[in-house]
Amino acid sequence: MTAHTGGASPPANAGKYTRVSVKEEKMTVDGENRKTAKKATLTDVARMAGVSPATVSMILNGREGVSFAEETIKGVMAAAAKLNYGQGRRGKAAMGGGPVILIVVPNVTNTYYATIIQAIQQAAAEKNYTSCICTTYRSLESELAAVQLAQSTGMAGIIFTMLAHPDEVLSRVGRKIPVVVMGDRRVDLNVDTVELNNYDAGSLIAQHMCELGHKHMAYISTTLDASNTIRVQRLKGLQSTISRLCPEGSLLVKSRNITPEVELNNLLIEHTVGHELARSCFDDKKITAFIAVNDMVAYGVMDAVLDAGFSIPGDYSVCGFDNLLPSNFGKVALTTVEHYIQDKGHNALDLLHARVSGQLSNRNITRVEISHRLIARSSTGAPRASQTE
Repeated sequence: MTAHTGGASPPANAGKYTRVSVKEEKMTVDGENRKTAKKATLTDVARMAGVSPATVSMILNGREGVSFAEETIKGVMAAAAKLNYGQGRRGKAAMGGGPVILIVVPNVTNTYYATIIQAIQQAAAEKNYTSCICTTYRSLESELAAVQLAQSTGMAGIIFTMLAHPDEVLSRVGRKIPVVVMGDRRVDLNVDTVELNNYDAGSLIAQHMCELGHKHMAYISTTLDASNTIRVQRLKGLQSTISRLCPEGSLLVKSRNITPEVELNNLLIEHTVGHELARSCFDDKKITAFIAVNDMVAYGVMDAVLDAGFSIPGDYSVCGFDNLLPSNFGKVALTTVEHYIQDKGHNALDLLHARVSGQLSNRNITRVEISHRLIARSSTGAPRASQTE
């Protein structure tokens, strides 16, 4: 786990999002006043919230076995945020600074999650939050341990950049600590979310490939199961659109189950999966295009195609999802789906801050839906002339 303290202000958001805007709120205690102002006490928070110090202590520390009215919790959290109070721990880093939030990610080797982390920290710096990072490798035990860590150390809130086991984890969290979940569009999660319609994103890629003339394609993915709805929804969008636009076409699905232990111990697992599964498709001469579940897997697919002596896009077209930084490089030039990763991180922090500071009612949840668009580069083109029907 690493800690990061806020520095310079980040640049303005460059992406787009729809449906919900979260109002920003500056911390009550500014940098100049903090040097001379008297530190708030538990009694100060209790007085402002109109409750007993014992109630404040139990709410801020997420004590098990007790429950309070939502308005009481909201009042205490708002008072604590306004007074910049941490009870010696809640919202205070060991090295000093503002409230502490926990950023939970599956791994840090995928550039997508590294970018999300930095985007969250950019927004956190503006609001005087310190962040800690916890990796889970999609393990339920690790996700629950992250919740316990945040609650036991009195952190201000949690941002899950991907939550593999939402039902089990969110039932444990309840209303004890503010949480924001990033991921696929889901209406069944009773929590604040920053989400992407991955079904539509998959459909967008399928439309692009069909318009180029591809009929027989392969979808290359890591684990496809209920814990990975993003991957599954992208696949469903592909299948539905290909069936509609090209009824005579086909989509071969190739996936490999990756355990948390494998994800932890293999730094190149996504590239490896892309490379090996793509190689297994070369004997099927009908296939003219590969659609990878994300850009990291797509890089492995591209290497497999080139290592086998084929060309891109002359022999095989390749596309991914995420528009990671390397996808822009001239020698890569990967066709992919842009969904404004930096904005996602900024919006997640803004949403968490609004919840922590009491701007949002506990009777409501907020969903931010990020827009997306196709970026067509030179990794996709018309299918090879020798395609076998």
